[in-house]
Amino acid sequence: MNLRPLLIGAIATCILALTAGLGLAYALHRVVADLPALPADPAELGLRPGTDIYAASGQRIYTFNQSRQWVPLADISPHVTAALIATEDADFYAHRGIDLKAIAGAARDNVLRGYRTRGGSTLTQQLIKRLFFSPDKSLARKLSEALLALQLEAQFAAAYPDTTPLGRPAYKDRLLELYLNEVFYGANAHGIHDAAAIFFNTTPDALDLPRAALLMGQINAPTAFNPLRHPQRATRRLQHVFDRLVATGYLDSTARWAMADLSATDLINPGRAPRNPVPYWVEAIKSEIVARWGPQALHYGGLKIHTTLDIALQEAAEDAVERGLTALDQRLGFKPYAAATLEERRAYVQAALVCLAPTGGVLAMVGGRDIFVSYYNRALTARRQPGSGFKPVAYLAALEAGAITPLSLFFDEARQYEVNGKTWRPRNYGGRYLGLTTAAWALVHSANSTAVQISESVGPERVVAMARRLGFAGPIGPYRSIALGVAEVTVLEMAAAYAALANYGLRVEPTLVARVVDPQGRTLFAHEPAIRRAVDPDLAAQMVHLLRQAVDRGTGRRIRALGFGGPAAGKTGTTNDNTDAWFTGFTPDLVASVWVGFDERENHRLVDAEGVQITGGSGATPIWAEFMTAVNAGRPRRDFAVPAHLELVAVDPRTGIETARPDSTAPNPLSVLLRRGEEPNDPSAVDRLRQQHALAEIPH
Repeated sequence: MNLRPLLIGAIATCILALTAGLGLAYALHRVVADLPALPADPAELGLRPGTDIYAASGQRIYTFNQSRQWVPLADISPHVTAALIATEDADFYAHRGIDLKAIAGAARDNVLRGYRTRGGSTLTQQLIKRLFFSPDKSLARKLSEALLALQLEAQFAAAYPDTTPLGRPAYKDRLLELYLNEVFYGANAHGIHDAAAIFFNTTPDALDLPRAALLMGQINAPTAFNPLRHPQRATRRLQHVFDRLVATGYLDSTARWAMADLSATDLINPGRAPRNPVPYWVEAIKSEIVARWGPQALHYGGLKIHTTLDIALQEAAEDAVERGLTALDQRLGFKPYAAATLEERRAYVQAALVCLAPTGGVLAMVGGRDIFVSYYNRALTARRQPGSGFKPVAYLAALEAGAITPLSLFFDEARQYEVNGKTWRPRNYGGRYLGLTTAAWALVHSANSTAVQISESVGPERVVAMARRLGFAGPIGPYRSIALGVAEVTVLEMAAAYAALANYGLRVEPTLVARVVDPQGRTLFAHEPAIRRAVDPDLAAQMVHLLRQAVDRGTGRRIRALGFGGPAAGKTGTTNDNTDAWFTGFTPDLVASVWVGFDERENHRLVDAEGVQITGGSGATPIWAEFMTAVNAGRPRRDFAVPAHLELVAVDPRTGIETARPDSTAPNPLSVLLRRGEEPNDPSAVDRLRQQHALAEIPH
């Protein structure tokens, strides 16, 4: 018998086993060397400091990721511990930190059904992860959690050696107490005290079985199962917890099926008062911190984040948005918002507002009407078509290229274009056209036909380039309709672009964060304004003056009718499909952009109960006017600066002929700023243009 193959096989097996063993030992050595150290006293694992957010004034406005109040296990409803153990770790009282049976089951399911189908972590491992690690998942991380879980259970067993009246190890109850007070439940609820108050306006000892089951179901994925954001998912999870309680014997089948139709929205308190005064700000700041330093920066807490938020302006913004939307609810035929259910509120009209200092700091920001209905931030995240609010970008591109001056003449009339083999007919609002007009007057009255002609004169590519310099970062194609605002933008981008005009061409990158300080008082981040020249100052001055005329005499004139009398410049925007209404404007000191619309634009239109379209002038302008009136009350009045080398001229708005001339017949002259080399139009040249146009219209 030839034993050589067997011997070689045995030697190879031993070498492989030795190599694997050495590799495992090395991996264990590396993991153990990097393990966080547990405190000598288990009592030190408890309440933790949160991350503080401060307004620009230095006033602390909110703290998140903080365990506020410790609740002893004896003061927590027994339904809570029953639901937690049934859902997350049925063998909690039997293992010593890790559950080999659960790990084996998880490994089997993950192999058969796909990676991460099921987890095998015990409550102790979950607690370790929340105390010491970020949410990242890896085999090395899981091994670290398991080793620390064994160590933590051993430490607690030594510190609390007694047994409970039920014969259970007392240290297990102490671990449960630590877990329930430390875990995150969503909606900034850290710990069972916060969770009971935020979701149900009650205390931990008063939690009944359904509410306890809803909370314990959220722990696994507090964002995905948050009943305020995802009530249907939360309901499915709630029913799963009921099933687990039946499986562990805590709930009999009769009681379980009595709750089969219970939903998450039946349990939460929809009228609760939010403890977070600026919820959209807090969520935006969290995103900013995670983007800069990763989720672990929020997990450990202790940061002091100083923002650019102006509390007085924020309150004025929220008040203006609330009153504006209440008025729109009535026009649109909705019942009062307070009387609507959580699900009904999702279909209501929304609004967003951003107010900037010209230096780039975001002073106020409203991301929507109710963060408990939707966390979606319409001010910073949503991209919507700005409509005519984008026209100044096309005008600036044409002015810069020398293709037009404010007094260039156009015939504003119905025209058609061939686009990709199809006929396109841009229409003015209401089907009304200006006829012969200056470029300035066409902008003041937001004439679509002229705006398309102007973008055609310079080419859509130049308009795209100008938009990029002004800070529009989303997809913008060089379409022939670009001047009509077909590219989707954010409210923040609109405010920042108009701020560049208010700054006479200087673009300042907007920011919400001024500086970040760590728990030791060291400055981790200090904002340095990023400033660049986006537009020539003379062109910006010309545009500012034109937008002032739009407020005084054009589509933004409702600003004046609503009582705001200070110097202001701005532009309305309305989309042709009645889904978006805008007003973006500025004073010498503040820039604000307001958007109004529906989240579900496919199913809802800004058309009132009488069939009248809600435009930027009727929907967004009232919010802007109320906000600006409130924040400018008591401020010293300051006018826009006009460069001395630019000439202010009064002209006929349609012909561009200077009104001081004897042959001018304009009863209501338009003032324009002209640069060196630009002059009012000559009457004879205007007459020739009229004759040429008339001849071109005669059929041959």
